[in-house]
Amino acid sequence: MIDQSHIPTALDVVRHLNARLALVGLPHRVTAISVLPYVNPMWLANWEAPELNDVVEREIIEEELREARWMFPQVRE
Repeated sequence: MIDQSHIPTALDVVRHLNARLALVGLPHRVTAISVLPYVNPMWLANWEAPELNDVVEREIIEEELREARWMFPQVRE
């Protein structure tokens, strides 16, 4: 059985992304992320941040998302 107490939540990711976006000076904020209903056995990120899909500063956003997915590959609601 998987110990769910050590898996970060979607709220942890939202807080992290918003702190990072503020730190790099972007006005964008995330209110929620989309979480797949399972833990991926390939250990790929099971979440997306669709609110950031249309942000013009793609290079910065992609770098922040890459880093966040490395820190939070698997999250729960």
